Amino acid sequence: MLGWVRLLGAFLFLLCACQPLPEVGVEPPYAPVAHTAGVRVVVAGMRSPEGAEPYRVFLGGLEEHLGERVEAFGRRTYAEVLEVLRRGEAEMGFLCTLAAGLGVEEGFLDVVLAGETLFPYQSLIVVAEASPYRELAELRGMPFAFTDPLSNTGHAWPRLLARGLGEDFFARAFFTYSHDRALEAVLDGLAEGAAVDRVVYESLGVRALRVVAQGPVDPPPPVVVPRDLDPKLRSRLVRALLRHGATPQGQKALRALGLRGFRPAEEEPYRAVYQRAREVLP
Repeated sequence: MLGWVRLLGAFLFLLCACQPLPEVGVEPPYAPVAHTAGVRVVVAGMRSPEGAEPYRVFLGGLEEHLGERVEAFGRRTYAEVLEVLRRGEAEMGFLCTLAAGLGVEEGFLDVVLAGETLFPYQSLIVVAEASPYRELAELRGMPFAFTDPLSNTGHAWPRLLARGLGEDFFARAFFTYSHDRALEAVLDGLAEGAAVDRVVYESLGVRALRVVAQGPVDPPPPVVVPRDLDPKLRSRLVRALLRHGATPQGQKALRALGLRGFRPAEEEPYRAVYQRAREVLP
């Protein structure tokens, strides 16, 4: 019910351009900040706080492998998560592919692991199953749900895909600040289409929606650390994530997120995603 109210606020923004988008507050399972934990982990809002419980469960189990307290916290936007990492207010982050590429390009983030996804990581444009739309071009000027301005699958790629379809193609688009809320916007009739991450879409098992377009398979959302993080702590974090991800408890939480585990990752593919998207970023 709470998620529906917030999405209604976003829809009203389309009708009253002078009104700002509603604030999406930080809710359980995330604390607004982490001061007392030995390891602070910031999680980007790829899922709403309500839908991100598996992250809290997974990170809670990480404490056993690190031998110290782990606290997860969130921010409303990917840009705010980047600022937390830029200022050294978290030792580790779970971040979107494009936002991670921006941090790599600007020199303050390192990609240490990539998620091994159960489904290809790519952008999907979805509409209601019963709607008449069969391709992206038919959604011109319709209410449309993006996820975040720095989302690869939920914003940048759809804008790249729509190049040549008119500068006002997404004139009635709004941001929901998570992939599950973008899907809810279509299901609730607040948007005619939405751009989302396929991994989230498939792992949620959403019914009554249909895919009308999809983007290329890109490097999946990574685990990142500040570039100036102590090397010994960085190695401890990586080892602990890999160990915990292989346990039955870790596997259960990861599967709920559409992941099977983690693998070492290079930063250049993430930089390339950011560079590809620069021309359509706000």
